[in-house]
Amino acid sequence: MKIGILGLEKLVEVQRSTGVAILIPKIAVFIDFPAGKSANFHETANKIINEALNEKITALEELCAGIIKKLLEKYAHATRAEIDMEAEYVVVRKTPSSGQKTQEMYKILARAISENSVIRKIIGAEVTGMTSCPCAQEGLLEYSKKMLGKKFSNEEVATILKTVPLASHNQRNVSQLLVEVPENYSVDVDELIQILENSMSSKIYEVLKREDEISVVLKSHANPRFVEDIVRKILVSVAHRYKNLPDECMVFVKSESFESIHQHNAIAERISSLKELRREVFG
Repeated sequence: MKIGILGLEKLVEVQRSTGVAILIPKIAVFIDFPAGKSANFHETANKIINEALNEKITALEELCAGIIKKLLEKYAHATRAEIDMEAEYVVVRKTPSSGQKTQEMYKILARAISENSVIRKIIGAEVTGMTSCPCAQEGLLEYSKKMLGKKFSNEEVATILKTVPLASHNQRNVSQLLVEVPENYSVDVDELIQILENSMSSKIYEVLKREDEISVVLKSHANPRFVEDIVRKILVSVAHRYKNLPDECMVFVKSESFESIHQHNAIAERISSLKELRREVFG
């Protein structure tokens, strides 16, 4: 039997090299009991989580693993335990042209799972960014060539198209990256956020001046991408960045674009071991 708690919220102080990060994650915790066993799980789980919060916390996934260990010490007959945390994470950024400071919101995703006496830690992030459609841009390129060709020479058309940005329709994109992290290894969530943002057509910002808006739009249209392009770029970046992680570590990537000219959305995702990913990327 699987029992658990959903929607638990706690204040967590994470000791980072850059200072203390204050998070209020939403927590879901579960354990599997053999048939015929029972427990006052709600009260006990709350007590164990509070005890873990009084210890030094350096990463959300480490906190998850610590809570799982304490749960298994209390419930030795449990066959499986799992905890998930999702927290809003604020980072101060500067806008691309004006340099104005702005607070950007991200999601940290952390998980620990115990199966067959082995605890697996997973850390991840969710980022919202911007994509520009390559297909529409290619169509507008052909249209522009045709229209400009009526008044200008081929050389002049080529010069114009190199100078003037080509339009496309845009989407707000939400992408997730989760990486399995073994004992004695660590992954900085800020690095995951950076990988996600760099894989989109452009970052987006809460506050933008006009020159920043121009910069964001120009960058996005200079880097048109489908959702599958984003997933591929994230995976390639992970393979290059985390060469120290063991082959058996799993990676999950999901990207969804909220379409602006369709009634539906586009989505792509991939689950892969680092061994498989490295073989594809490095040969």
